[in-house]
This record gives sequence, structure tokens and C-alpha cells, in this order.
Amino acid sequence: MDINYVLLALVAVIGCAMLFAFVLRSMRIPAAIAYIITGVIVGPSGLGMVNDRELMTHMGDLGVIMLLFFIGMEVSLPRLIDGWRIALVGTLAQILLSVAVCIGGAWLFGSTWKEGLLFGFLISMSSTAVVLTLLKDADELDLPFGQNALGILLVQDMAIVPMMIVLGVVGGEGDVEPLTIAMQVVGGTLLLALAVWLMRRPGWRFPGVLKQSLDSKIMLGLLLCFSAAALTAEIGLSAPFGAFLAGMILHASDQSEWVEEHLRSLYVVFVAIFFMSVGMLVSLDFVSQHLLMLMAMTLLVFIVNSGINAVILRILGETWAMALLTGGLLSQIGEFSFLLASMGLGFGLLSEDGHQMAMAVIALSLMFSPLWMLAVRLMLHEETQVMENPGQEASMRERAHQTLLEKEHRQ
Repeated sequence: MDINYVLLALVAVIGCAMLFAFVLRSMRIPAAIAYIITGVIVGPSGLGMVNDRELMTHMGDLGVIMLLFFIGMEVSLPRLIDGWRIALVGTLAQILLSVAVCIGGAWLFGSTWKEGLLFGFLISMSSTAVVLTLLKDADELDLPFGQNALGILLVQDMAIVPMMIVLGVVGGEGDVEPLTIAMQVVGGTLLLALAVWLMRRPGWRFPGVLKQSLDSKIMLGLLLCFSAAALTAEIGLSAPFGAFLAGMILHASDQSEWVEEHLRSLYVVFVAIFFMSVGMLVSLDFVSQHLLMLMAMTLLVFIVNSGINAVILRILGETWAMALLTGGLLSQIGEFSFLLASMGLGFGLLSEDGHQMAMAVIALSLMFSPLWMLAVRLMLHEETQVMENPGQEASMRERAHQTLLEKEHRQ
């Protein structure tokens, strides 16, 4: 391929990404949506500037690995432990309820329970990238509902491993050896225990020889990220899960702030490539032919996900306002669902059209999730103001009490 063509394509891709990101960020919409749109435009079904989907998919996988690595570096173990009930119980209940709803829908429309199981897994995974971007842009990550959402997202990301095992069994690849499953369970447990043990000893230090120069520090961070990902992938677990554990370990070290600062540029590039690869997998011809159905299915996903999450959080003791706000945050289908959809296609659980339908709905849910969240915020305007400004409620109560005292004094 002519190098001039490659350079022109690269300029076009970066230019489109910058333009859309600038426009959408001015409207407080995550840049991830801009990258998906860029992928649709420059991909095989658009202008055809980039046709190597396999290469983009592999680079996108690296983006997901770095995404989970940075999420791990932001995890506060005490907060995570404090919110274990909502994160663990809430996520498990949400996944089971999503699967039950989808199996019921599959039975109603004459599909198999296996398809219902797959779609239940698909819709139960929310987008870590989009949700964290929305929370960071609004400076709400440290608020109670932001921490609830973060805990649920982390458990969802870890649930991808048993989901992949279940799909392998259901899809006929299922002669899974007990030894393999035991290795995955024991290996994952040991790695998680190691991460927790190191996080409970903050400030542990890397050997000084590894921190003597700029390049060695950068390579150290990358080595930790990708070696942990390779280790978990080798024992049959999710590679991003290993990167997440590596981020948790690094969070407790004396190099966490430095690594996060100097690797963030690489993180931005790889995550942008991931979302572009998502857009490239969407067929514009398929979307144009089934637009109304796809929009209806996307709206149904928002309603079902928001409702399921809100009801579960309310049962677990959150207020309706907090539950609905968190449910709205988690309403979209996440990036790991692309992996599950591809597995479903490979195992014969999805047809080619069904796979295209799933990919399009996932992409549309990611693109329109900020608008859905805006609608939820408008519906809960007064309640969210109180949650975001907890001192406001106390001030209102104090003024009401003072008014009552003055009234009693006059009487």
C-alpha cells in the first residue's frame, strides 16, 4: 500500500476524530461517542479509508486492556469494601434479572432460551468508558451514586469471565474440563488476593534500579499492565481483568501518580482506537434498512436496563432518586458486550443478521446514552440538586426550622 495513501487516511481519521470530539465535548458528551462516529464514517461501510478490521480490533483490544488498567489505578479499596453489598449483590441480581427478562422475551417471540441467555448477558454489561467519562465530566465520581455505579461496573467487568465460560458450554464448546475451570477459579482468586494484600500496604516501593530514567519508568508501567493481562489470558481468564488487577496493585505503590500521568496519552490513543473499531463494525447499509427497529430496540434497552438497576438499588435501600439516577447511568450496553456478541456468532448462538443487529444496538446505545442520562437528570432535577449539594438540604431544613420558631414566638 502506498505510504501517501496511508498518511492521507491517518490525517483524515485523526481530523474527523478531533472535529467530532470538539463538537460533542462542547455539549458535554463523552469523546468516546465521537470516536464511534469516526469509525462508522471512515470504516468499510463508510468512506472505506480503513478496511483492515482485524488490525483495528486487535488494537482496540489493547485499548480495553489499558482502560481497565487505569480504572484499577483509580480504585479505592476502603470505598470498594464499604460498597460491597450494592456492588456484589446488586450486580448479581441485575445480571440474573436481565437474563430472566431476555429468556422470557425469547420464549414470547419464538426464539431459543440460548439466544435469550446471550442477550441477557449482552444487556447486563454497562460501558465503563462512557459512565466514567460522564461522572468525571460532571465531577460526580466521588458522590454516593457515582461510587455505587463504579462498584457495579467493576463487578460487571469481572463477571465477563464466568459469562464466557457459560457461553462456551451452552454453545457446544462445552466440554470444558474441570481442571481448566479449577485453574481459572484458583488463579483468579490468588491474583485478586495478591492485589488486595498489596493494596492494604500502601506505599510499597519498586526496586530503585527500575526508576532511574524516564524510559525505564514508562516501560515499567507498560510491562506491569500487559504482563498481568497476558498472565490472566494464559490461564483462561479475561486479559482486561489482569490489567485491572495490575492497576489496583500499582495504585498502592510509590509510582502510581507518576505512571498514570505519563501513560495517559497512550491510554487515550488506544481507547480512541477501540471505539473507532466499534464504529467500523457497524454496517451502514444494515442500519439504514432496519433503522426503526434498531431505534426501538435501543430505546427498549435503555428502559429495561434503567428499570432493572433502579428497582434493585431501591430494594437494597437507596432512595428512588438515587436509584433512578444510577440506573440511568448504567442504561447503555458496554464495550465487553461486543466480545460476547462475537462469541455468540462463533458458537452459532447468533446468525450473521443477529450479530449485525446486536452490534448496531450496542453502538447506538453507547452513542445515545448521554442523551438518555440528560433526560433522567431533567426528570429528577430537584432531587439531583439535593444529592449533588448535600449542604443545600441541611440549609433548607435549618431555614424551615427557624421560620417555625419565629412563628411560635409571635404567637
